[in-house]
Amino acid sequence: MASGLTKAAVRQIAARPSRLLLTGCTLMVTAFFLAGSIILTDTMKRQLADDLSTVAAGTAVVVGADGDRPLDDKQVEELGKAPGVAGVQPVATGSVLVQGAGRDPYPLVGTALTGPQSAVRPLRGTLPDGPGEVVLTRALAGLPGMGVGSRITLVARAGDGPATSRSAPARTVTVTVSGVVQAPSATGAAVLTTPANARSWLGTDGWQQALLRVADRPAAEVAAAVQGELGTHFSVRTASELRAEGSGSKRVATVSTLLTIFVLVALLAGTFIVSTTYRVLLVRDQTRLALLRCVGARPGQVARSMLLQAAGSGLVAGAVGTATAIGCSFAVTGIGGLPGPEISPPALSGCVLVSVLAALAAAMPAARAAARVAPVAALSVASTRHVADRTGRTRALIGALCLGLALLLVGLAGLGGPDGAAAALGSLASAIALFGCLLALGPALLRRATRALHRPVRAAAGLDGVLALRNLGGAARRTAACATVLTLGITMVAAVLVALASVEKGTDQRLRERDPLDVVLDASPTGSSALTPAVVDAVAALPETRAAVPVTRADGVALGGNGRHQDIDVRGLDPGAIPALLADSRPDPHGRGLRHGQAAVSTSLAEALGVRPGDRISLQVSGDRKSSAEVGLIHPDDTSPLLGDVAVLPGDFAELAPHTPVRSLYITAVHPDNPSSLRAPLDKALPLNASLHITYQGEDRAALRQTIDQLRIMALGLVGITMLVSLVGVAITLTLSSTERERENGVLRGVGMRDSRLRSVLAWEGGLLGLYAAVPGVTLGSLYGAMMLGALPGLSSLTIPYGQLALTLVGALALVLGASVIPVLRSAAVSPMTALRAP
Repeated sequence: MASGLTKAAVRQIAARPSRLLLTGCTLMVTAFFLAGSIILTDTMKRQLADDLSTVAAGTAVVVGADGDRPLDDKQVEELGKAPGVAGVQPVATGSVLVQGAGRDPYPLVGTALTGPQSAVRPLRGTLPDGPGEVVLTRALAGLPGMGVGSRITLVARAGDGPATSRSAPARTVTVTVSGVVQAPSATGAAVLTTPANARSWLGTDGWQQALLRVADRPAAEVAAAVQGELGTHFSVRTASELRAEGSGSKRVATVSTLLTIFVLVALLAGTFIVSTTYRVLLVRDQTRLALLRCVGARPGQVARSMLLQAAGSGLVAGAVGTATAIGCSFAVTGIGGLPGPEISPPALSGCVLVSVLAALAAAMPAARAAARVAPVAALSVASTRHVADRTGRTRALIGALCLGLALLLVGLAGLGGPDGAAAALGSLASAIALFGCLLALGPALLRRATRALHRPVRAAAGLDGVLALRNLGGAARRTAACATVLTLGITMVAAVLVALASVEKGTDQRLRERDPLDVVLDASPTGSSALTPAVVDAVAALPETRAAVPVTRADGVALGGNGRHQDIDVRGLDPGAIPALLADSRPDPHGRGLRHGQAAVSTSLAEALGVRPGDRISLQVSGDRKSSAEVGLIHPDDTSPLLGDVAVLPGDFAELAPHTPVRSLYITAVHPDNPSSLRAPLDKALPLNASLHITYQGEDRAALRQTIDQLRIMALGLVGITMLVSLVGVAITLTLSSTERERENGVLRGVGMRDSRLRSVLAWEGGLLGLYAAVPGVTLGSLYGAMMLGALPGLSSLTIPYGQLALTLVGALALVLGASVIPVLRSAAVSPMTALRAP
């Protein structure tokens, strides 16, 4: 009998493949994202290990020069003779300005470009083989005039740090771009050449690194021996340690965790939808199951027969979803010209197993119910029976407890904590409890909503809308389950939008307060300055410049009235041209501006000297020049890098330190939201001088906004997994609703209702279902998004992006209507005679 039931179950799947489709679509989508997340994570691990490590596979030990003391030729020669060392490759590094590529310094690296110790791969042209040739990374080669064969001018300085680069002598050379290479992403935009070329252009007698090849000995043993010989002035690391640090394992772990969380949410949502679908199919199969009981099938055999159908559905869905994910991964990497994806057969086989287990878990309640079908049910002539939608005492109690817990957790999350952990955990736990409440009380809430919407829907849509409301309320449990999952997806979308908009506004505001400038130009701190009066005037005259404030500075000593003194950095500038510089300063009783004879003092200096606004301090710089100033303003230490310890007006500074050249230039843009508009004009106005260091602080804010936009896209993409599963559930729900009413639709068609009216009824059903889920979803998402901000104290400012939320609401309705297209067309395609013959 058992084998007969198995064969009957297989024949049932073959005879009604639509049931396999209804129960398998949701699991197929979930399996697709589960397999895709595994492939993405494995591929990212491999790609990051390759891209973020600047150490080639042929290098075993890396010796680095710490500080300003490079490796000399004798030390490199001795390294080659060390036990276990098979070869030494010296590396010279520095920074260069590239004519025509802006005023940003680019790394100049002289290293091995061929052989096992090369970390680059040629893309175009040839590798350097002459004294005046270089290759560029793709990031730099994409700039105008940087193609293969171009002649470019470099202004080079030895060393790695910006301070070293500004103090060492400059060398200008004209070189030929012989090729373009693919380098590790950590290299960025850079100029690469042979070690001899780089050393000559940088004007240094030493090397910044030495790459060691090792034979017949462990790399760690060789590294320890080399460290003992060189001493603590040099860093000695094994290549495996450097690769592990640069592999991006933390970044991959974070992405993997996010993917896992969202896929699990989608898996739970999909299982819930499939479970609801099985309960509906059980009602439609009551007669067949009762007949099986009549011919001798035991309850356990009937239950196993249904579970077998579920396992087959999960197996097919998991296999199709996994295979589709593999195909898409190969297509994406092929189109993008990337290395093939990393495929792990055991892990992907687990995706299919998870799909089967999810299908079995979803079918278990329906299987237990099927085992209890009485044989007498076979005598029933009813074509379908709706599952009872009454909300029992147990469900009502569970729903009330979940609602109370959600409200309690909202209060606890509002209390917050010093680290914001209470807000984050409380918000998440409250959302889970509220979701449980919606699952338990969903049918009752839906019936009340349909009764409340009866009059406005009748006024707006007439009889079509009333029929749609009746259809939704007629299968309240199934409809409420689908609406709850859809509400969950929309809530997650709205919460992401509110949280990211608030973080973007809050962080941007903090950055503007900390860095009110768009561009800062710094010249060499000693000697002659490249910021001559002509250069300052040229920058100030640019149409893209709102304000250009020259800054002079000197080291000195400040003395308070009580005899305390402190070494200080005195700066001469007019902060009135950029009021934001003094936005957070504590003024004197007479006003906010800095006047002649006054000084703006940092908070830490004011505390050290024991002075307040209105007190007087003495200032002394080299040359025994002294002056007295009134403390007019006290500015926060956050602005000390811009205002120094003491800031005075240019006239007062000239009396204290005459003939001091301009060392910095503070610039704000006419268009602060587009600080990059200053790049090209400054490139033309400034001389090609390596002693000038440019900081685009405004672009840091723009980069932050771009990063948040990328996070928004990634987060919405992950949330989209749940949304897509929800939309599949909508399509399944409407399809079942249409199928159950085939006879009813046939009667309506027989009495004269047109196809367009039937399509309108089902379309209204989908639209009302989307509205029922979208409105509370957007509301709850805004609430929980605001609550989550408590986990980011000081980094966010509550912002409700009404436009984005409205777009989410409209988009959700559009997607639900799109998901209802197939059921709508299917319903209208059934002829009246066929519908009336429906069993």
